[in-house]
Amino acid sequence: MNDKRLFLLDAYALIFRAYYALIRNPRFTSSGIDTSAIFGFVNTLQDLLKRERPSHIAVCFDPGGKTFRHEEYAEYKAQRDETPEGIRVAVPYIKQILEAYNIPAYQVEGYEADDVIGTLATLAQEQGFDTFMVTGDKDFGQLVTERVKIYNPKTNEVLGVKEINVKYGLENPLQVIDILGLMGDSADNIPGCPGVGPKRAEELIRQYGSVENVLAHTGEMKGKLRENLEQYADQIRFSKHLATIKTDVPIEFNEQEMRRVSADLDALRTVFSALEFRTLTSRIIDGNEANIGIDNAPAEVSPAIKKKPEPSQISLFDFDSPAESEPATTRHNIDSKPHTYTVVSEPDDATEIVKRLALAPRVGVYIVSRGEEAMRASIDGFALSVTEREAYYLPVDGFGWIIDAVRPLFTGNAVIVSGDVKRDMVMLHRHGMEFSAPYYDVAVAHYLLQPERNHGVSEIADTVLMYDAIKVPEAKKGITSLSAERLTQAACERADLTLRLMDPLNNLLNNEGIANLLNDIELPLIEVLADMEITGARIDVKPLADFSITLTEQMNRLERECHELAGVEFNTASPAQVGEVLFDRLKIDEKAKKTKTGQYSTTEEILNRLRDRHPLVGKILELRGIRKLLSTYVNALPALINPATGRIHTTYNQTVTATGRLSSTNPNLQNIPVRTDDGKEIRRAFIPSEGNIFFSADYSQIELRLVADLSHDTTMLDAFAHNLDIHAITAAKIYHEPLEQVSADQRRKAKTANFGILYGISAFGLSERLMIPRAESKMLIDGYFATFPRVRDYIGSQVATAREKGYVTTLFGRRRMLPDINSRNAVVRGFSERNAVNAPIQGTAADIIKIAMIRIFNRFKAEGLRSKMILQVHDELNFDVVPSELERVTAIVVSEMEGAYNGNVRLSASHGAAANWLDAH
Repeated sequence: MNDKRLFLLDAYALIFRAYYALIRNPRFTSSGIDTSAIFGFVNTLQDLLKRERPSHIAVCFDPGGKTFRHEEYAEYKAQRDETPEGIRVAVPYIKQILEAYNIPAYQVEGYEADDVIGTLATLAQEQGFDTFMVTGDKDFGQLVTERVKIYNPKTNEVLGVKEINVKYGLENPLQVIDILGLMGDSADNIPGCPGVGPKRAEELIRQYGSVENVLAHTGEMKGKLRENLEQYADQIRFSKHLATIKTDVPIEFNEQEMRRVSADLDALRTVFSALEFRTLTSRIIDGNEANIGIDNAPAEVSPAIKKKPEPSQISLFDFDSPAESEPATTRHNIDSKPHTYTVVSEPDDATEIVKRLALAPRVGVYIVSRGEEAMRASIDGFALSVTEREAYYLPVDGFGWIIDAVRPLFTGNAVIVSGDVKRDMVMLHRHGMEFSAPYYDVAVAHYLLQPERNHGVSEIADTVLMYDAIKVPEAKKGITSLSAERLTQAACERADLTLRLMDPLNNLLNNEGIANLLNDIELPLIEVLADMEITGARIDVKPLADFSITLTEQMNRLERECHELAGVEFNTASPAQVGEVLFDRLKIDEKAKKTKTGQYSTTEEILNRLRDRHPLVGKILELRGIRKLLSTYVNALPALINPATGRIHTTYNQTVTATGRLSSTNPNLQNIPVRTDDGKEIRRAFIPSEGNIFFSADYSQIELRLVADLSHDTTMLDAFAHNLDIHAITAAKIYHEPLEQVSADQRRKAKTANFGILYGISAFGLSERLMIPRAESKMLIDGYFATFPRVRDYIGSQVATAREKGYVTTLFGRRRMLPDINSRNAVVRGFSERNAVNAPIQGTAADIIKIAMIRIFNRFKAEGLRSKMILQVHDELNFDVVPSELERVTAIVVSEMEGAYNGNVRLSASHGAAANWLDAH
């Protein structure tokens, strides 16, 4: 076997693959750097060094500017999206890493990496090397010879002359260029011959041997093929030229420079530390894998027929299992160090263990339970830990006394550390147990650091502790579906990990300067939300049942009208049939395109845009709205009533939204429609306890008030200071009308502009929403900024700050990371710019109502009130009030809501009381 084996890596091919392999589960540092592409590239490089042990290696990059192909053909690669920001950020780090590995990186101005690889491979062949081009790009097939081969990093497969010829049915790999010349290349925007796809191109080259010979024999062909070949002959020849990889790039072949030598481990450690690659540091640097294969006999190159890799060999580019890109043995897991996880099933033993654990400063707790909703879940057992790698599992099944045994723990002084404190509180309440001990929630802590990531204990342990937890099935039974022995191990491990996560998370929060958010807002809020879930809300099913009948009749009538308008009966609930009727039968949009599934897209956005084209469109949208009301709320709410309490107990999600707002499920209170009469009727069903009053309070225009405060706009500040109608004032300024003469329609448009502009709405978007001409919507936007000039300045300053720091913050310090704020892709960048403006506003509003909720809850408790806070929806709080306490509740709620934030603008909370939610609001 040749001992001169050169591996040439196509840098961007590998970087792009790495980035998209982790696109659904990206990796970020604590400061917000997207390390997905870097992580994947390093894994692939290290896997290659370990598996193939090359004697020589180099990495080739595309240049920063245009190449000779761009100069010759302006449309070359013109259709490609801008490079994702995560890749742009990755390249400088990858070059630093290569420098630390002492692997040369080649980049030649005016030439693509393909050309550099082609030239180096040709020169290496002349020097007696066996060369392997590490890429998945099909274009490289043209370079394959007996000494130059393709090494596919996804499959570890080697493609030589035989494999390329068999794959395309060719006599010579050089004919790959001819195939590309005929079929073109959509990725590079090489035109080729219209109407000639891959199969036809391969057939023609197999028959005629080359592009030139095909064009010389067009007289033997018929129909459109002949016509296109003759008409586009020059384009085909030019396409072949563009597809030809250069082998004469002005670059020297430096054998010594490309020889594998030892990596600079200190330099590598510096880069890995900045990127927070703890596991890679342990494996590649501390384990000295970076220098594997140096001065050793080279391994045999992988065979062309791929065998299923062992788990420790799975590449990052095995897309079915990207999470296994690092060998499991290099990460911590349950088998890394000795541990003691013990089942306790004797009453005396359990009592003694709990007594001992209760003396510790903190206890890691994991409650094994069945059931998705906490108010219906049953507890199967308790896993408890106070010492690393030591935990106890107390099963409840068959041992009812265990509930009493653990009771002192949840009413004591030790800090209960859990991955879901709120759920624990609610479940323990159902089992007759008070949870009054101090607590710490690792999921909530992690949420403040990485709001857009998963916050399960095992996922947090993976990124913070570099620990692979026992996998638990995602089915409804989850951990309880495991065998008894495995369940004990998994539960104890989670209690152990939860305890171990507290200090690292606190350190990260302190380093980021946001520990106050956890201690002052998010942790105190847990108890408030738990109490609201336990209390629940009462539902009157009678109006819902009546409303269901009314809506069903409306739906049936609308269906008949749709059939009449279409001139044919069809399933109005079927998007495919709706598309066929609208676009094939009625032809309301000649530009309508089909999706990959072969049917027309009929999303709400598309239909709203086409609403004026045919009356059927509006009917279908109305039908969809009714169906959604029926299925999501009117018919669903009665089924959500808990038979044990007779109430609905929504689950509040504290760690879901990136902005800091709360969300809710079963039911989703945040999405109950309030703009339509039908939607409002749902609120009529929410009623107080027997004999009580439904009380509702909400912030009046809190986001606009915050904008006034943040921007220091004098017109806005004056309007709110004098309790004036901000929308009417806006309309008066924009339309140049006296305030008293502003029409309802003008005010409506101004209101839409007031809110829409803050969220980056364009003139086109505003015209679509208001159904007005584009010119009028532009006038509205221009008039808005003329009225509130400091708002424009605020928007600009927020975007500038985000570009500089990579994030924005609320007034309370909550961060929204914006890694794509400097992206060259206008769509991606625009999305981040809108978030840079609205995230501080939405987030601050979310923080304010959370503070108000905590203060109201504490006031109710301190004053011994029996009234309860039961619902939170956006900027609104709702209460089940004892009549004799209404005056006191009103005073407390209004006072705490308006006093939750003190700025240049006074907050205002409007309120009302009635027999149901609709009438109270």
